[in-house]
Order: sequence, then C-alpha cells, then structure tokens
Amino acid sequence: MRKRPQQQRARLIVESILEAAQWCIAEYGLLELTTPKIADKSGVSVGSIYQYFENKEQIVEELLLRKSEQLGLALKQTIVEQEHQTIYEVIPLSIQFGFDMLKADRGFFIEILKHWHQYSRSDASQVLEKHFFEVGMYLFNRYYQHWSFETLKNRSFVIINSTLFTMMRYVSNNDFLITEQQLKRELSNMILAYLEFKDEVN
Repeated sequence: MRKRPQQQRARLIVESILEAAQWCIAEYGLLELTTPKIADKSGVSVGSIYQYFENKEQIVEELLLRKSEQLGLALKQTIVEQEHQTIYEVIPLSIQFGFDMLKADRGFFIEILKHWHQYSRSDASQVLEKHFFEVGMYLFNRYYQHWSFETLKNRSFVIINSTLFTMMRYVSNNDFLITEQQLKRELSNMILAYLEFKDEVN
C-alpha cells in the first residue's frame, strides 16, 4: 500500500475500496478490473483511492493478502475444533472446508486461481503456505506422535502441497471428467493411504 490508514475514517475508506475490488473481481473477472469500477462500486473517488494504492494491482495484492490470512486462520480454527475426531473424519472435513473456502465470496479465489502465476510468489502466497504447513504439522503430530520432526515436516509438505495443487487446478478449470464429490473422496483416500503406508514403513 502507498499509505497505511491510521485513523478510523481512513481505515473504513480502505475497507470500502477492498470490498469493492473483491466484488468487481467476482463480477467482471480479474482482467476486467479497473480503478474506475472500484471507485464506482465503493463510492470512493479515484483520486482518494490513489492516496492509498498506487494502482489496481496493489489493491488486489492487499486484498489477497488479507483474504489469505483469514483463510489460513479459519482453517486452523476448524482443525482445532475437530480435535476429538479421528484422522479418517478430519481429512474429508478439511478437504470440504477447502472447497467451500475456494468457492466463497462469489468465487473470488477461483478467479484469482485462474491467474495464479501472477501471485505464486506474492506475500499472500507465502502467508497461505505458512498457515497450511503449520496446520499439517499440528494435525499429523496429533495422530502420529511417534514420527520424528523430519518425517512430520516432509510428509506435511507433500500432503499439503499435492492436495492444494489438485484442488486449485480443479476449481479453476471446468473440463475435468470427475465430479467434485468424487475428487473429495479420492483425495481423502489418497492422503489416508499415504499416511498408513508411510506409517507401516516406519
């Protein structure tokens, strides 16, 4: 951001800009996003928008950073709330949570994922990776306490990244010959089979 809001009124203006940008992205698509459209939807003049953001790209980056932080924290909360369930219950519920979040906010994340190459090295991407990795470490340590830290780290990385990549590819394309329900079931089976196989090896 060009200028971080300090006063309450300024923070409300920035929130209005970001909310309008999110709506415009879902409505028109990322490529059709313009500062005038954001101004029109938010009721904030273009001149005022430029007080806080240099361009529309910076608006998207700030919005994505905040949404990524919210998604990561929500996932952590969901995992904590499932602490009395078995790993066979937690995995499908977590995958369902992921699909629900990706499709939330009128498909905001789905539209972003169609252009993920622009954001794969962004601060938002790093925030998501950090949260998901911490979730993996926490979750698998709950059920596989006999694993070494190195094993826990490596398997969390493999499971989180392979699952996320598959889900992201799926929601950002419409030409897969598999239903979402089938994919959720196959992902759950894949993760559980990998965990059980690797556990037997040890």
